[in-house]
Amino acid sequence: MQTAQITDLYEAAFLVLSGCTLERVSCIPISRTISCRFDFSGEKIAELLEQVRSRTAVVNLSSFRSCYSQVNSYVHEAKKSFEREQRKEKSGGEA
Repeated sequence: MQTAQITDLYEAAFLVLSGCTLERVSCIPISRTISCRFDFSGEKIAELLEQVRSRTAVVNLSSFRSCYSQVNSYVHEAKKSFEREQRKEKSGGEA
């Protein structure tokens, strides 16, 4: 079983489409913006990422679009949750 941490939404969508498991989405504050990191596990992750990076990956466009939308919704949910936690911390932990 291989693991990978990536920040690229297209790579994340390709890994989901290829059957890898998205274990976690974490928010990373970068300057004034928030980026997300995806933690994956699965078989042949390194090989799959090499296909993307060498531009040899081939996908069904409709299936890829669906996976991209799924990953993008995880990003939006993670960012909303992160921002709620940040506001909670700034207000002294009150709900």
